[in-house]
Amino acid sequence: MYKGISKDEATNRLGFVGPNVLDLKKPFILKSIINEFSKPFYLYQNFMVWTWFPYWYYYMAIVQTVVRVTAGLVVSCFQYYSDMDLYRLMVSEGTVEVLRDGVVTIVDHANVVPGDIVRLTPGLAYFDMAILQGAGPLLDESALTGEVHPVAKKPLDPANGHLTYDLKANKSSTISAGTTILECGEGEGTKGDLAIVTQTGSFTAKGKLLSDVMSYERHKFKFDTEVIFVLLILALEDNWEYGWFYAMFVVGTVFPPLLPSVFVVSVGISCKRLQRNRINCTNSTGILVAGKVKRAFFDKTGTLTNQGLDFLSAKNETEFQDMERIGVSSDPTLKLGLATCHTLHLSKNGELIGPAVDRMGFSAVSAQVLDEKTISFEGTTVTYLKRFEFDHHSMTQSVVISHGEESTVYVKGSPEAIAKLCVPSSLPSNFHEIARESARNGMYQLAIATSPLNCAKPANEIKREDIERDLNFAGVMDFQNTMKQDTPQVIEELREGDIVSAIITGDNVLTGIYIAKKAGLIGKDTNVVIGNSVRDGVIEWVNATDDSPAELPSGTELKSSSSLALTGEVWQHLLSSNPSAAKILAPHTKIFGRCTPNDKVSIVTSFVEQGETTLFCGDGGNDCGALKAAHVGIALSDAEASFVAPFTSLDKTITSVVSVLKEGRCALASALAAYKYMIMYGQVESINQVANAYLAITFTEWCWVFMDGIWTLTLAFSLPLARAAKKLSPKRPTASILGPHTMASACGVLGINFLFLVFGLVALHAQDWYQCRKWDSTDVSNVLTIGDNYETSVIFIVSGFQYIASAAAFNFGYTFRANWFKNYIFVFFFVGWSAIQFASTLSVSNLSCLFRVNCDNDHVVRSVTSSEPEPINNNWNTTVMPVSFRWILFVLMVANLVLICAWDYWIVNNSFISKLFSKRSSGAEAAQIVAPIGSGSLAEELIGKDEEVV
Repeated sequence: MYKGISKDEATNRLGFVGPNVLDLKKPFILKSIINEFSKPFYLYQNFMVWTWFPYWYYYMAIVQTVVRVTAGLVVSCFQYYSDMDLYRLMVSEGTVEVLRDGVVTIVDHANVVPGDIVRLTPGLAYFDMAILQGAGPLLDESALTGEVHPVAKKPLDPANGHLTYDLKANKSSTISAGTTILECGEGEGTKGDLAIVTQTGSFTAKGKLLSDVMSYERHKFKFDTEVIFVLLILALEDNWEYGWFYAMFVVGTVFPPLLPSVFVVSVGISCKRLQRNRINCTNSTGILVAGKVKRAFFDKTGTLTNQGLDFLSAKNETEFQDMERIGVSSDPTLKLGLATCHTLHLSKNGELIGPAVDRMGFSAVSAQVLDEKTISFEGTTVTYLKRFEFDHHSMTQSVVISHGEESTVYVKGSPEAIAKLCVPSSLPSNFHEIARESARNGMYQLAIATSPLNCAKPANEIKREDIERDLNFAGVMDFQNTMKQDTPQVIEELREGDIVSAIITGDNVLTGIYIAKKAGLIGKDTNVVIGNSVRDGVIEWVNATDDSPAELPSGTELKSSSSLALTGEVWQHLLSSNPSAAKILAPHTKIFGRCTPNDKVSIVTSFVEQGETTLFCGDGGNDCGALKAAHVGIALSDAEASFVAPFTSLDKTITSVVSVLKEGRCALASALAAYKYMIMYGQVESINQVANAYLAITFTEWCWVFMDGIWTLTLAFSLPLARAAKKLSPKRPTASILGPHTMASACGVLGINFLFLVFGLVALHAQDWYQCRKWDSTDVSNVLTIGDNYETSVIFIVSGFQYIASAAAFNFGYTFRANWFKNYIFVFFFVGWSAIQFASTLSVSNLSCLFRVNCDNDHVVRSVTSSEPEPINNNWNTTVMPVSFRWILFVLMVANLVLICAWDYWIVNNSFISKLFSKRSSGAEAAQIVAPIGSGSLAEELIGKDEEVV
């Protein structure tokens, strides 16, 4: 009888470990707004706007203030909603029934301490617990692990009472905070299901998950470090000689205050598109990382293949060799094993809960679950004396049953594991050959062995090692993995996108090879060499086709006609005995078989440590660790509130991988495009200001409003609206803002823009009607009276259109985004603003007079700050230019547009520069492969490093 701890002891422990709460303060919208506007760049924005107000530029200061405040409020709201979602998931309120001093009392869950014994009730688990007694509670663990199906738990094994509780070893008896108890015993007080509290607060699984979320650091891109150098380079361009305010005005264009805003737009847009495709994104920064993924890992069952398995046959030792046999053997010993050796749980609504292979094997015989302890089999009652859950290390599960007057042991597991536990004489002579041939043909096979119970211990003291030995082979169960229809297409698209795929599975490595060939992950005629086992510290290498001894292929063969497959055992041996060999072999290994959850984490982590950007896709549960270890984790789960991975595919389809990668590349390319445009805007405007300062002129108010406000904002924020490309490109977008690709694009466009501005001014000075305006000091001091001249008109017409044309050059989709014309909102703005600029250039109207270009006193309109139209302020009372010169300017604008688009589309992205640096990159990668492999075989190179590897 359990009594629990005393109230005094509970008080002492509460003072020592603290209350069972997660230190997560409730978000408030006002605090989110304050935090957002306290960021350094907002302070810079405030400073810039403050300097603009006294510089006759308050109208743009107002525009910029409205835009940045609106953007800041929107970002604050999104952050608030995200924080609230996290708060609702992590913070909970409720009471529990606790046993203290032998009496069950109801207390607030915050006052529960480790060591308390609680009665389980349906609902949310507030702390980590280990089950002491009960009929096997049923849990929903999808929020923490992504596990699709409910999970049945069992009490701790009394036979292990001398051992210290271990979370991994006692996983089947552990209830984690954040999971939901669906069903449990209904007994009152100490007669119900009882569990002891093991962890509270931030030490629970839920608390550690919160810590991971709060401390997550996005994968560092090149632009994270390069942006500092970019700002320093841009700072060197400033011209400070015109005094404080003009200098600050120049700084405001070189460092556009809205630059940070465009970075988050592309990520937010891609995140929304993924949500529309039923792909939840709990960490939006992971979208950018997805744009750089080089290697994708897949679990097999439930990911590349359908979630369930097709039951084929159950065969005893005499039928074992008949690989074509379908159906269940009539052998009563084998049928009893199918009926009893499982971990099925009967829910209250009569549904069998447990692994698919257990459910299918049980359904193949005439059996029925009566309760947790008994089943009905062919008219008789079978009682369970002991059950051991499946163990990933031993690859077995076992039961002790009482059937009639006999007590019998049944053990089920992988053929390799069962063979080690059986008396050799009970195994068919060609057991291993047939088992491997079955796996080679894609069968998922489980072996069953049995023996009378030869242990004198009471049932509750029996340990796994007491019964899993000296067994007699009983037979096998054969299942067939059915490939998902879209798997081959996804694998092919990843290959076309220059992403290397591999399988990491707990199944037989030969089954993994079979699925890999059907999926197109490796060619049907590819020679696969398997690192099969380790004997006396030496790895056994065999051919996948016939298990004949093999040698490691040469580096050339691995890149063309051969591939590697490794078992989890071999992988761990390589890591421990020769890590350098493991790093060399890993990139050439396409199938990792018989892997435990820890093996999966180890494999993914090794690639991460080598600098590879990785993706892992699995269906939760045993894949939880690998999903978190990879840069990009995609869980195929219907748990909307799951934090097991940054991305969750609610439709549980593998096509989600392609969707995430396409959106990642699109978001990264869009972010760089918007970045280049904002930098280009700053550079073009700083050139304009230098020209204006040199000529002692300035643009009129409406010119500034359009250049600094309307054009820049609409184009910069519509650039990232481009949709993702339909297919993955064979190359990834750059993440470097100082790399050759970005620099060639930005510097080339800037250089062309500068040349056309020079061409425009040269053309103006060549006109016989042109006269330079003569200024006096009074005129220059008033910025409202020095804008009506031909120099201003030409600079605004040519460079003003460059604001629009540069965005068009950066809008090309290339291979990462959809065609440029499919960015409909951007095209609308581009066409609209271009039409306005062309109309202002070619005609005399109120529209042209808005910018004081091609304007006379008959068409003048009022400026931003004036209440009445102001006459043209020059000696000729007009800025109208001859029609022939207007067409010259029109041709310059069109030529400027065509040339920068041609430069960015053909020269930078599709031709010379792109091919030049891709060849250099390929050459470097080839050198990296050849260097460690050497000119001889890979085996020779590895022998030189460690003779025991082969």
